[in-house]
Amino acid sequence: MFSTIFSVLFAFWYGLHIAYSSPFFLAAPPTCLLWKRLQAIAGTLKSSSSEVPDYKMPKESRNYYIFKTILFYGTMLIIDVLFLIDDVFYGDYQKCSLDDAVFIVGGFRTGTTNLHRAIHLDEERFVSPRFHEIIMPYLWMGKIFDWLEKRDPKTIKNIEAKLQDAIGKDTMARHPMSWHGAEEDDLLLASWNFAGWYVCVLFAHPEAIIHSGLQDQLPESAQKKMFELYKRSLQKVLYRRGNGRALLSKNHMINFMPILAKELPNAKFVDIVRHPKDAYLSWYGLSQSALSVLSRAPIQKEVAVSAHLRFWDYFTKAETDFFIEGKGYGSTKDNR
Repeated sequence: MFSTIFSVLFAFWYGLHIAYSSPFFLAAPPTCLLWKRLQAIAGTLKSSSSEVPDYKMPKESRNYYIFKTILFYGTMLIIDVLFLIDDVFYGDYQKCSLDDAVFIVGGFRTGTTNLHRAIHLDEERFVSPRFHEIIMPYLWMGKIFDWLEKRDPKTIKNIEAKLQDAIGKDTMARHPMSWHGAEEDDLLLASWNFAGWYVCVLFAHPEAIIHSGLQDQLPESAQKKMFELYKRSLQKVLYRRGNGRALLSKNHMINFMPILAKELPNAKFVDIVRHPKDAYLSWYGLSQSALSVLSRAPIQKEVAVSAHLRFWDYFTKAETDFFIEGKGYGSTKDNR
């Protein structure tokens, strides 16, 4: 009897994925990045650079990540169902087009946030993701939040205050965030797929960060899955609040831009540049304060300095390739 019920439920679940063209466990990280993270937690992930020493994260960080990893994968089936709810009840969101999207990209602390939020003031033309739409990319949940806000605006203000407290006063002072404010969307892939350079504020291991940031060097299947999660999540923003406006995105995923350019040939790409020496102190302060909260401990100063310089080598190379060299990225080179 049990096996029959299980078989029926599994067939129904499998059928939903086929009907709505949804990959299994859409939010699950690529296996290669999960493996690097597990190696980092175990203390066996070696540095691939002579300039950055091998690193073993503090015990409090290691224990915290063990708990998070078990919790994340222990609830993956539930998470998959939560994503499917959107496809079943709000499937039309996939008709929203990202063709005229504008993607702002730049290194950390280069002024991308100021540029993003300044352009976003043109609310007649642009719509940008909000923080809660990135960390909880569910349309049904957004609908609940809309209902709560109409019913009692204080409810949302209380939720906002609790999120800001969880992020920490130091981080909020360096990068203010609010419930309705435009926010960078690389937190989406960093949180769910362990991918993108933004991982550096969520996971305290310099070598794992490099593997996460080099998204264009991941297996093609992993790239396609990342794009699918990213695309669908931003389509949900347009479905819920777009009203005919273009998507305005901001992130630091320079190695993700070739993937976006290939999939969205009519999108526009904007780069902002600041000398790494001018950005370093600002970035060091923000990343270390964020890691103290989100990783339970920051990276040691000497290692953090070397890792940051190594990041800039990779970032600048990818930035030059995409925006100047135009290596194989098609017609989008005219839209940069």
